[in-house]
Amino acid sequence: MIILLLTGILAGLIEASAGGSGLVSLPALMLMGYQPIEALATSKFQFSFGAATAIYKFSSAGLIHWRQVAPLLLTATLAGALGAHLLSELDTELIALIVPFLLIAIAIYLARSSHISDVASKPRLSWSRFALLVVPVIAFYDGFFGVGSASLYVAAFVALLGMNARMATANTKLVDFASGIAALLVLALKGHVLLQPGLVLGMGQILGSYFGASLVLRWGARWVRPLVVIVSIGLSIDLFRRHWPAFVALLHT
Repeated sequence: MIILLLTGILAGLIEASAGGSGLVSLPALMLMGYQPIEALATSKFQFSFGAATAIYKFSSAGLIHWRQVAPLLLTATLAGALGAHLLSELDTELIALIVPFLLIAIAIYLARSSHISDVASKPRLSWSRFALLVVPVIAFYDGFFGVGSASLYVAAFVALLGMNARMATANTKLVDFASGIAALLVLALKGHVLLQPGLVLGMGQILGSYFGASLVLRWGARWVRPLVVIVSIGLSIDLFRRHWPAFVALLHT
């Protein structure tokens, strides 16, 4: 339980800043012998504590566009629930094979793009089109697999809506929370959420997320950009490692 608490603190720090707490919580839960779907479901449970803390912090600072984000929450919730429903029905191996390449592409974009800064740029999509075309895809992935979804949201908010690093991170937390909670409820109804380890991780998430959000508010892009890049690459390495036999089999075919 002490290890899980410390894991939750680290996961919360990462989640509030750049997303990707699953990089920390999932391996910890699986090393303790829990089944993959239980680890995924419990990781979503502990994520909800940190995300709620970060949302409160960012909302208090006036960084969340509640009116504009509201339509995004609807599509995120529906797509997240659908993704979670299919999680227990379909093989997730194909998604696990695609995600590392996607995350590496995101890391390269964030590292090289001049748009990832504390200065907003011109939007490429309207909020309504963003809600209908972009959010459902990421939210479905969040419900289906979930690890690294916040990094996808941050990249989309910056590249397509022209937000700066602080605004993208803040609004990402709200949309990611909607799809994550929807997925959590579906998985909880199916009996996959482990309450005790989830609560211990959640307590750590609250502490880590509070300080992680403070770092975003203070340092902005100087903190967000490198951490998102590191988290994205770390997630990719972790997925490559865990699914290496499937990669080898795919190359042979």
